[in-house]
Amino acid sequence: MAASNPAPPVALSFEAIDDLIYDARLGDIDALKQDIAKLSTENHASASSIIRSAVDTEDENEGGTGACLLHWPAANGNVELLNYILQTLNSEVSPSSQDYTAFLNHRNYTGNTPLHWAALNTHLDCVKALVEAGADISLKNDAGHDALFLAERADWSAANDDDEDDKEDEQQNGTTEMEIEIKEGQDKQDGEEKPAPPPTKARQVVEWLLGCDKGAGFEAPSAGTSN
Repeated sequence: MAASNPAPPVALSFEAIDDLIYDARLGDIDALKQDIAKLSTENHASASSIIRSAVDTEDENEGGTGACLLHWPAANGNVELLNYILQTLNSEVSPSSQDYTAFLNHRNYTGNTPLHWAALNTHLDCVKALVEAGADISLKNDAGHDALFLAERADWSAANDDDEDDKEDEQQNGTTEMEIEIKEGQDKQDGEEKPAPPPTKARQVVEWLLGCDKGAGFEAPSAGTSN
């Protein structure tokens, strides 16, 4: 379902939009800068106007996403490209303006914002950049999920994948690991606990979102619930 977003400030051709999206998906920041500069000259428009006009409007049935330029570096973890887009926008558009917040929280055809994609793909640096730029962490997609829920779900998936890997290892070895009794006199002291594994990338995203200023009042979703 297409989300309600502002009309683009510049009517770019399908080919021009396709080139900009290709640059962003590929992560080619130099090519993106060149294409933006060229289109700015041709359309007598600012760079930020070109950026805000580059939305994938191809029909969803034909593979369109409804995504804006911010979605691609957010999904791919390209924080350098993400920051370039944000800085260009910030230099020409007031962060308190409706144009700025609308672009930052642009919803694609399924209602996902760039922050949703960054959280879903567990890219902490991109999550930080978007939230610190003003992205709304409370927004929910068409399925009723916010970015925090998507990061939490990614963490559950990672934990389940680890469990499945352990089971496969046991099956391939033909046996389960035997518990070894710790006898008195051994170096290992009684009561010593096994170190906790490092947090997954998804868990780091969840904890940062909960701990940031905008995360005040949010609670981590429980497994099996919809946020």
